[in-house]
Amino acid sequence: MNSHIYKLFTIILSAVIVNMNSNVNASVNDILLSISKNNPDIKAAISQASSDSIDLATTNYIEDPSIDFEYLFGAKSVGDKWGVGVSQAFEWPGVYIKRKQANKSKASAITCSKVMKQLEVIYGAKLLCLNLIKTNRQIAIQQEIYNHYEALYNNYSTAYEKREITILDINKLHIEVINSKQVLDELKIARGKIVEDLTALNNNTPIEKELLENITEYPCEDFLPIETYIMQYRELDPENNYYKKMHEAYKIENSVSKMGWIPKFAVGYKYSNEIGDGFNGITIGASIPLFSNRKKTKAAKAQEIASAYTSQSIENTSVTNIKTKFAKAVSLKEQIETYRTAFNFADNQDLLTKALESRQISLLDYIQELVYFLNMENKILDIEHEYYTTMADLNKFSILLNH
Repeated sequence: MNSHIYKLFTIILSAVIVNMNSNVNASVNDILLSISKNNPDIKAAISQASSDSIDLATTNYIEDPSIDFEYLFGAKSVGDKWGVGVSQAFEWPGVYIKRKQANKSKASAITCSKVMKQLEVIYGAKLLCLNLIKTNRQIAIQQEIYNHYEALYNNYSTAYEKREITILDINKLHIEVINSKQVLDELKIARGKIVEDLTALNNNTPIEKELLENITEYPCEDFLPIETYIMQYRELDPENNYYKKMHEAYKIENSVSKMGWIPKFAVGYKYSNEIGDGFNGITIGASIPLFSNRKKTKAAKAQEIASAYTSQSIENTSVTNIKTKFAKAVSLKEQIETYRTAFNFADNQDLLTKALESRQISLLDYIQELVYFLNMENKILDIEHEYYTTMADLNKFSILLNH
């Protein structure tokens, strides 16, 4: 795994705002940067990773020295005797070397687990921003519709007073004014929920209201070859790298378990005093693992095999998902281009208004046609939102190639 993976947090924000338009870049970048600094889950993940790394470092030390003292009572004619000794136990040197290699892989996995949480939070925040962009665009259209209906209602009210139209026409327009206002209010409530979610991710630190309400353009996303997306996933995805590193660690630990049959040794010094005479010298001992290592080797081998299958399964599923999302993005892009070529909501609204004013269509026809085109515009907004969400996921790691 490349060394830049371990610095992912410092550039994680860039991974989810690659190639944005200048205005969108400033807005979304400010939001994500604030969340990356304030989010409590990110801070907790960083702290936990630091704690886990420290704990890991304590698993490969030589055992502490052992000091013992003895005092033995004898018959009066013989006297008492006493002794003191110090010893140091240690394993076969190769065990420490292998365990150090395993811990190195585990340390990399710990870093990946931290990055997983960081990426989860920041990418989740970006998806909320994309939802906000869609909602802001819907609000802008719905506000225009509401204003239009309200102005039309006021004009028709004047015409009604002059007995130029019937009360039925007024009632129809009044209902449309109420309906359009209700839809507008619901959209604003939805935007408020998105803002609350972003604020919560920002540790309840408020984000500038004007900044949130002015984001209306989606970021430009590069459409890369499918092979590039798969390569980026295999090299840069922290979850993929986490399971790979854990598999490396389990594989090495399997080798360590096989060394568990090698006896542990202890070397020391002892002084004894008996009947006034002093005795001193070295002591050598060995611990033969006849029973303690019986099941450890089998367990380590099983864990190595399980981790290999888990890692491969996750990679296979993720690669399949990438291929599915790529095909989905291609389809959505074609749909957007087709719809936008054939449909322009503003133009159709103007044509309908002119037709109504020239009495080419009735008020009821006008309302029905306007609702149809509004539904079509919302459908296109849904497709665009789905497309940019899909592309954001595909491009999640592309910026990391430059670091």
